[in-house]
Amino acid sequence: MKNSILYLILFATSIGSLVAQDAEPSKNKFGAILSINIFGFNDDFNKVDVGGGFYFSRKISKRVSIYTEIDGSSRNYGDLALMPGQRGEFTTGNLAVYIGPMFDIGKKSNLSSGLAQNYLFSSDLKTTTGTKDVSSETTNYSSLYFDFRHQISNIISLGTRYEWGLNSMFKSIDRKVSTISFTAIIQFGKKSNL
Repeated sequence: MKNSILYLILFATSIGSLVAQDAEPSKNKFGAILSINIFGFNDDFNKVDVGGGFYFSRKISKRVSIYTEIDGSSRNYGDLALMPGQRGEFTTGNLAVYIGPMFDIGKKSNLSSGLAQNYLFSSDLKTTTGTKDVSSETTNYSSLYFDFRHQISNIISLGTRYEWGLNSMFKSIDRKVSTISFTAIIQFGKKSNL
């Protein structure tokens, strides 16, 4: 999967350089993202965490951009049974890298979808008798994402993202990860419409 990410970055860079003469500097966007994330639809819907990061998009045609984002959050996956004798609330730090095409739909809205690579750290299983480090039982995972956002002012947009894990988050069991995020996007630099 790491090779897939590298190929996507290489592809995005190649496309960006090929159409650089058509993309005006003002069409490039950079900013911050703040998100409220709801995790684990199959476990406990009430697990909510806050995340944030930065994004960059480069317009390659009138309505299409290459979108990249890096963000971090704490992740809580509810009451889990990792293996016989180990059950509890699983919490971990998460760093995610997103890449994919973004399509302008109208003057103030856009859609994007693509691939995300999630890196986990500080894995803890909180049981009734204490906290156990289960980092050896977890693995980084990849996911697909679908994102919709709408611009409400010159520099602020609101969005919703759905993310679905492609491979197991745990080495010991086959477990998929579902996430829905509600985001506020703040654009830095020159104010412009989408």
